[in-house]
Amino acid sequence: MQAIIFANRHGHELAPLDKQYCPALLPMGNRALIEYTLEDVANAGIVEVKLIISSHAKELEAHLGDGSRWGLKIDYFLSREQESVNCVMSRLKLDFEQDYLVVRGDMLRSPCIKRFIDYSLKRPLHLVLPIMADCNPGMLLLPSACNHLYLLDWPLERDPTVTNAMMEPLPGQCVMLESFESYLNANLAIGDGCFTGLSPSGRPIPSGRNAKFFHLGAKAQTGKLDQHAAWGAIGEQTWIAPDVDMHEQLIIGDQCVIEKNCRLSNSVILTNSFVGEGLNVDNCIISKNLLINVGFNTAIEVDDPRLIASTEQNLHAHVPWSSRLIALILLGLSLPFWPLLWLWSLCYSSTLGQSRPALSIVDQPIKLWRVNLPPSGMGLALIPQLYQVCLGRLFLLGSQSPEMHSASALSEATPQYGVYGPLQLLGAELPEEEQGLIEQEFLSKPKALQCYQVVKLCFQFVSTSVASTCSATPTQSNVNKLSANQLTPNQQDIANEWGNGQ
Repeated sequence: MQAIIFANRHGHELAPLDKQYCPALLPMGNRALIEYTLEDVANAGIVEVKLIISSHAKELEAHLGDGSRWGLKIDYFLSREQESVNCVMSRLKLDFEQDYLVVRGDMLRSPCIKRFIDYSLKRPLHLVLPIMADCNPGMLLLPSACNHLYLLDWPLERDPTVTNAMMEPLPGQCVMLESFESYLNANLAIGDGCFTGLSPSGRPIPSGRNAKFFHLGAKAQTGKLDQHAAWGAIGEQTWIAPDVDMHEQLIIGDQCVIEKNCRLSNSVILTNSFVGEGLNVDNCIISKNLLINVGFNTAIEVDDPRLIASTEQNLHAHVPWSSRLIALILLGLSLPFWPLLWLWSLCYSSTLGQSRPALSIVDQPIKLWRVNLPPSGMGLALIPQLYQVCLGRLFLLGSQSPEMHSASALSEATPQYGVYGPLQLLGAELPEEEQGLIEQEFLSKPKALQCYQVVKLCFQFVSTSVASTCSATPTQSNVNKLSANQLTPNQQDIANEWGNGQ
């Protein structure tokens, strides 16, 4: 038996969300909607699938691939948006000596395909029409239903004039997702575990509500979830500030950033969305720069990246293999000297090192660790960060990687965050205008000249530090001992030179 899955619905009833997703790719519990149908088809023992697609065809093929994740073999067929099922089927040249399951993959239903097939195969001479929650669940079995394929045209309806059919009630729930309200409620139902047979992706973590859980994706960073009166799902590589106030049901997608002092309740935040500091999100859908208020049934596109924005604009940046190799060599050569660096760190500070959350070149959260050394040794203090270069998350040379929840970082078109650069080596809080001048001048240089200037800056710091030590009395040396976030007067002169393009 083969399955013919229709995913050619245009989804204009969900405009302007349809610009970002076709209905089949709409995230439901942090999984694409069509994945539930594919999983149900695979559980019924079907292997071969013909998938009918229209809008967002490339995105569908890229997301689903050849279907091997579900043990399926998917063949793709293009059609016009919401082209009638009869017209599409006439072009497929099917052999009706075998059975075909025809099913819509752009709506949500509880798993039921195996039960429907088993019931229908026992009655090969009868037309079997399934019913789920008093709705048409969008599936038929051929060849007995050849004359009733119009029942799968969108929008789905039940035909009361069909009297020669056997009705098969199926347990579970069925949602057409024809409005923002139905989309929001279905998502929250999956996160709550009350949509029969469906559950969100991620491992369950207890929340502050009794017998309620968060389903947490890999590499997600949050505060203490058991202190929130909320539950639902949080996607992979998502960062949520520890002081975010969460209530009721929530679905937060993959690779999202939720800033501090936000309040979230009964909302869905889709993949690659940034929520700015201090926002109150209640009964809403957020997708990148799109804000949908479900209660008022309104949708607006926000132009201010400090409020809401997309986090995916920089996903095409990549670190050259030559830089990765150089970083690996430097990291390997430095390993024998790490005990000396740690000893120096303990003599200078009470801790070995410190870390800070930051953004990688593809706006994904990472932690940058450095050894606690004086400003003159900042070049050595940053050596542990070469590991991020080896992984392709930072360039060897580039601008300072901002805090991972910085709204200004999300608006940068082509990030060039690196381990070594003037601001990283200065190791100090400079005025924002001066930082911009220093990094702009540095990034405008060829790579060879950038490398030369970084090495020169390291030697300048070492030489000024030695000169200051030799000229200072022992008492003065102890009194004027600076932390890693302060500059000596000579180092401030160096910073001023860089800011003036020297």
